[in-house]
Amino acid sequence: MRLRFTIIAVVGALLSIAIASSASAAVPRSFYGIVPQTPLTATDIDRMGQGNVGTLRIIINWSVVDPSPAADDYNWASIDTIVADAARNGITILPFLYGTPTWVVEGLDERSCAPAKCALFAPSKAAALDAWTVFVRDAVARYGPNGEFWTLNPDLPQVPITAWQIWNEQNSKSFYLPRPNVGKYLKLLQAANAAVKSVDPNAEVVLGGMAELAGSKKAVPGPDYLQSLYRRKGAKNHFDGVAPHPYGAKLKGVKQQVNNFRKAMKRGGDAGADLWVTEIGLGSARGGNPLNRGPKGQAKGLKQAFGYFTRSAGRLNVRAVTWFSWMDSPTRICAWCATSGLFTQQLAPKRSWDAFTRFTGGS
Repeated sequence: MRLRFTIIAVVGALLSIAIASSASAAVPRSFYGIVPQTPLTATDIDRMGQGNVGTLRIIINWSVVDPSPAADDYNWASIDTIVADAARNGITILPFLYGTPTWVVEGLDERSCAPAKCALFAPSKAAALDAWTVFVRDAVARYGPNGEFWTLNPDLPQVPITAWQIWNEQNSKSFYLPRPNVGKYLKLLQAANAAVKSVDPNAEVVLGGMAELAGSKKAVPGPDYLQSLYRRKGAKNHFDGVAPHPYGAKLKGVKQQVNNFRKAMKRGGDAGADLWVTEIGLGSARGGNPLNRGPKGQAKGLKQAFGYFTRSAGRLNVRAVTWFSWMDSPTRICAWCATSGLFTQQLAPKRSWDAFTRFTGGS
């Protein structure tokens, strides 16, 4: 009897793996992605390549790349390194363009800002938006198809950036100062969309990722913010994809948040827009926050969420689902983020990495 149950359990496990592999075969490699919360090394990205990570979502920080109003002072070095390492490993980069330089905030937008907060002030006035337009256009000209970076590195595999995300969690004061403002974000989006499409007409422009953040005093709930954006005349003509961040302790909560975003899209007459799940995650710690699920619970949550998005890819037009985060961090950026990694700080894989690679076919 015990042998019978053992055989049944083994068959069930193999069937589960086969089902996951079959479902994964229906989506491209780029469907499964990672968001880092720590600086990346070549070792990190090579390890991602071994695991068949398809998409790496990174920040291209305007304030770092363009530190002064001088016309020739771009510093692409850190981005070049990541893009090159990713290309060698067949990984697609999905950048979010974010972070306003102090010279734009205090000079062109005429705002006062504490040094640590300046980057959070999105450009607003015409001159600041003009500077933003130049930066976005130059980023696409460097890393997009036939871009300058690829010309300078002809020996690299060509993996150009073809989707560009505009800002991050613009519905929250934690990322958009002085306060969330749909009208001003739309101007930022319009400028970025025009800049992207002027260089690469086939590129996809994706809204900044939005968490639901229901009940937060610092934020407008993501679906409400999206619905307000759709109410602005012509707004949906300036982006191609919507990006929810449906953090949830249980799959039921994840699904409910996605449904809330989908309702806003349908009301906005945009049900066919692409869906980019640019952040989702859980911590492997125990207690202290609902999103801390322990090592086993983190792996289970990833398996359930990735399974749901894989099965729903066609129905919901899901382009990618990216896990936050790659590796645990010694810095506490949120109540549960420190242990959100698929790896420990020593690059030791967790159970959640095993769950991730069951979808990607990596190791």
